[in-house]
Amino acid sequence: MRKFFARRKLADGLLYQLAIVSSVLGLLFILDSGYARSIHNQRGLLPKEFVNQLLFLAAGLVVFAIVRRIPISSWLKTSKALWFLTFVALVMVMVPGIGYEMNGAHRWLNLGLKVQPAEFAKVAVILYVAGALATRKAWPKVVPKPSSKALYLDSVVIPKLKRFLPAVWVAIAAALIALEPDLGTAAVVGVVAWVLFAVGGVSWKSMVWGTAIALVGCVGFLFAEPYRIERIVNHFHRYNARFIDDVGFQTVRSELAMASGGLFGVSPGAGAAKHVLPAATTDFASTTIGEEFGLAGWLVVAGVLAALTWRLFWLAQRSNDKFSSLVLAGAATWIGVQTITNLVMANGTLPPIGIPIPFISSGGSSLVALWALIGICQSAAVPKLAVVEEEAHESGSHRWRDRRSRVSSA
Repeated sequence: MRKFFARRKLADGLLYQLAIVSSVLGLLFILDSGYARSIHNQRGLLPKEFVNQLLFLAAGLVVFAIVRRIPISSWLKTSKALWFLTFVALVMVMVPGIGYEMNGAHRWLNLGLKVQPAEFAKVAVILYVAGALATRKAWPKVVPKPSSKALYLDSVVIPKLKRFLPAVWVAIAAALIALEPDLGTAAVVGVVAWVLFAVGGVSWKSMVWGTAIALVGCVGFLFAEPYRIERIVNHFHRYNARFIDDVGFQTVRSELAMASGGLFGVSPGAGAAKHVLPAATTDFASTTIGEEFGLAGWLVVAGVLAALTWRLFWLAQRSNDKFSSLVLAGAATWIGVQTITNLVMANGTLPPIGIPIPFISSGGSSLVALWALIGICQSAAVPKLAVVEEEAHESGSHRWRDRRSRVSSA
């Protein structure tokens, strides 16, 4: 235990620093976006969202400190078990007394604190798909023609179906999240998995078939709830007198606020959108940034998150371990996709779909899940030779030597 908690140098200090900067910026913008409503509701200057985010940041840093010490090989071994627990949690949100319902949505577990399993599903899907792709054997280029239908079933069809199972489990998990309902998070889980399949060696034929099936499923979920189609259709007519103060209210207010911000903003604290937008600290946190700090302020935020995404992709490219590389690529995809989606939602390109900005928007489950993933990425960033050396040292079979000197001499 003493060895586990011993002081260890970060595998990638820049990755940690960018995550810290993002989290601190999130705290500042949550305070800015939420204080007006907090005062109006007679709750004081510090909004509840800011206090909660500060507490969850502390919790996330504790999780990060623990998780980064766990070797990446251990995450590979436990990836299936974590995926199973994620499934259990996604089902339990629907159970009365355990699941917590708010505004008709079943997205939380009532564990003293409200926990949103779908956020942790993003971490679990990265580990599960990365593990499945890293451990599976390459499909033979030439498959001998079986002499009978039964042999063909055993030697070709069943092995092919087994290789397709990870995609099936991801689709089921995404469907469970969409039924909460949370179609935005379900889409993020699906996109992250799709990117991992694409870079993980899945054949283009399988990718085409899988993409087609996924698109059919997405269309089915859109038409399953009439309000979703109406939201998309009405989005293009949001400035119509019928919709501007109804279904188009949030998007119109956000667009106008960001446009009024111009290049450098209307000045900190002077924004108007945070007084009327119901999700000023979550889905529309970027609106206040654009209004009060202008395009320049938003570019700073987007730039920090873009640098974080780029660093993860850079680490993924230089990794000499397939599982580690896929985990890093999956983390980069999650952060990058959510950042871009939130921006184009806030500026009116997309209708509101409930996608927060990583590290910036308020949300305890999201912040802790992100910091857990950053900790896992620290483990993944350690060169494979250094991981083997560390495990040998902890088992007592070899003498510990400096990681970097061993890696550089290899």
